[in-house]
Amino acid sequence: MKILVKNNDLTKGKIWKVILNFTLPIFLGTLFQSLYTTIDAIIIGKFAGKDAFAAIESVMSFQRLPVSFFVGLSSGATIIISQYFGAKEKEDVSKASHTAMLFAIVGGLILSILSCLLSPYFIGLIQVPQKIFHEAYIYTFICFSGMVFSMIYNIGSGILRALGNSKTPFHILVFANVLNIVLDLIFVIKFDLSVVGVGLATLISQIVSAILIFMVLMRTDLDCRIYIKKLVFYKKYLKKIFVLGLPIAIQSVIYPIANTTIQSKINMFGVNSIAAWAISGKLDFLIWSVSDAFCISSSTFVAQNYGAKKHHRVKKGIISSVIMSISMILVISITLFIWSKDLAPFLIEDREVIELTSEILSILAPFYFIYTIGDVLAGAVRGLGDTFYPMLINVLAICGVRLLWIFFIFPLNPTFFMILYSYLISWTVNTIAFLIYIYFKRKKI
Repeated sequence: MKILVKNNDLTKGKIWKVILNFTLPIFLGTLFQSLYTTIDAIIIGKFAGKDAFAAIESVMSFQRLPVSFFVGLSSGATIIISQYFGAKEKEDVSKASHTAMLFAIVGGLILSILSCLLSPYFIGLIQVPQKIFHEAYIYTFICFSGMVFSMIYNIGSGILRALGNSKTPFHILVFANVLNIVLDLIFVIKFDLSVVGVGLATLISQIVSAILIFMVLMRTDLDCRIYIKKLVFYKKYLKKIFVLGLPIAIQSVIYPIANTTIQSKINMFGVNSIAAWAISGKLDFLIWSVSDAFCISSSTFVAQNYGAKKHHRVKKGIISSVIMSISMILVISITLFIWSKDLAPFLIEDREVIELTSEILSILAPFYFIYTIGDVLAGAVRGLGDTFYPMLINVLAICGVRLLWIFFIFPLNPTFFMILYSYLISWTVNTIAFLIYIYFKRKKI
């Protein structure tokens, strides 16, 4: 039985409206994804205590390392599928989709095994306090064991989005996240499983989302339909996935490495600092949801129109994406700057942690829009089929600046808030670098 899944040709229609309609489900999807991690934090903070909460958050950056690498590598498939779709090359869309899905299955299995085996070493490396080490390890092991399912969902979503369909992945994500929340309540509150319960809830929701996205791809009537017998590695498309995806994968790994290094410094300041930093990340999740959504939509819009050789739409699409993303980010930033003290108690009831959270957001909130500009421009450049220079800019401007700050500037005044300034400086340098690059790239655009 076929499942009716519509594609969305982004090479036609009013540009700002097309981008906004495509972006909205992606934004809502990342919003729900962030929401369920926030609800994880609320449940664990309220019912399992500060130590359990800190245990989960202390390894969050580390957990993103292997996932980020694989998703980054596979995102090369999304770019080429978008370009093939824009150019109306149906056979290429089909073969690239099969190659990407098999890549997700095989690579995800290998990554799951390696990550589970190596996790104790890396948890020790990032200086997780001994008090919460055991809980952090258990949670990490459970989450890593389901990595293959996370890969299948993410690659499946990328394939559908490449054809302009952002609604189906959103619907599946909503269902999986609601399931995750229900399981959190059952495992943590009813059965008192603490971090184990949170980990199991996440694992089960990952399995369900992977099954659903795979079923959709097997039964759709779109060009990306997956047939089990056709799941082979086509050399031509596998090579293109690596050429386009490897720079993104390298950036995706180095980026969390920089953040993990920063997290290790934050961990040195104790449980309150870890908790406050984590809560700040939960409160500003809307920032990253908006930024990620416009980055993805900008990349897909540019790729489809570049493949269709509609270069005038490419330029206008980039400008529209930047303007709309900034407008939304400013509204969220102002809200966080003014009401952070009122929002923090929803996550944890600890006066010292709430005060520290408010101070963190008062520093970061006015600068979020700068980060978003660089993120959207990076997505647009990748849509042109250029992934090396965005990787180079991000590695040097974001990761390089942060690491240099931590190793050379931070020791001059080793305070918690000195760490935060690395984010402001790196966001600014990154955006300026992309504006300069876009200026010199304007002829191709």
